Amino acid sequence: MASSATLKDVAQAASVSVVTVSRVFNNHPAVSEEMKQRVMKAAAEVGYLGSKEYVRSIQQLGSANNQALKEIGFFFHVDGDTLGSSPFWHSIMLGVESEARKNQIQVLCRSISDLIHSPDLLLKTIPQMNLDGILLVGPPDAEVISLVEQTHLPLVLVDTDIPDLPVDAVLSDYYGGAQEAVRYLISQGHTRIAFLSSPAVNMIYTAELRLMGYHAALLKAGIQPDETLYVVSSSSAQNVHYSLSSEGGYEACKQLLSRHTPFTALFCANDLMAAGALKALHEAGLRVPEDVSVVGFDDIEMAEHLIPALTTIHVSREAMGSTALKALMARASDPDAIAATTVLKVELIKRASVAPRLP
Repeated sequence: MASSATLKDVAQAASVSVVTVSRVFNNHPAVSEEMKQRVMKAAAEVGYLGSKEYVRSIQQLGSANNQALKEIGFFFHVDGDTLGSSPFWHSIMLGVESEARKNQIQVLCRSISDLIHSPDLLLKTIPQMNLDGILLVGPPDAEVISLVEQTHLPLVLVDTDIPDLPVDAVLSDYYGGAQEAVRYLISQGHTRIAFLSSPAVNMIYTAELRLMGYHAALLKAGIQPDETLYVVSSSSAQNVHYSLSSEGGYEACKQLLSRHTPFTALFCANDLMAAGALKALHEAGLRVPEDVSVVGFDDIEMAEHLIPALTTIHVSREAMGSTALKALMARASDPDAIAATTVLKVELIKRASVAPRLP
């Protein structure tokens, strides 16, 4: 057929509607890659070659293919922590690697904590890695993100977000999860609910979201938050890894007990802190859950093996990793798209560490 072919001719050849053909030519996000290829093939067969929409769609398709990610950096920035020592970060990495294998993408994993204090070194080192994109993992601040952005590589933040910056981000619903944990404790009759966290809460966006969710759940239930029930570990705010560990949880719980402030339930910023709190409560002669109910956050593997098994908020860490890589692929294909934050749902896992409060 000559170049006078119409959208209807293409639609008939591809066995789709005219609307679908139009969406393909205008690069509509709801159209699958398989459908794009099908319509483009039909357009070529019927000679639909002169349309501006057709030419633009060919260019966009070629651009997306040319910008396919071949090797990315999984940059980890948490002072004092490593992937190997943290089950949380390691699980995110597994999700990234799983998605990378499906798309034949190589992943270079390294800490950049040694580079962020030397901007010139960071800006010199990253280009030497010959990367096509970056996943920045952990709680970096705006200054670090701005430095990484100067490499002009596609960038996605993982397990953090800085709302004031136009950067793609993927994290879990820490605010909603904290509310759900506290609501569950309230439903069991608890009103004196303590919260153990890190002194670095103001440095870590996801930790701040947990604190906000804790306060919101109490207020919605008509319970005025008692600041004497909010305790942070005495560890240095710079040592995030230690303060959010079982040692940090043990220290924070000991501080709480030393205040002699009545409480019947304990919500911990993560499962590691909850594990430390269980030890401190045991040493104080308090039984869990008979005397104190305990809830953690993250649902790392050890949670169900604690005694008693820990009630916690499940975070889909591997899904966070795979979703982050998909977001990076999308950013590489469309560098001018509006920045988006993806928030994954979390789930309350009820185990043996919570019991109804007895009158």
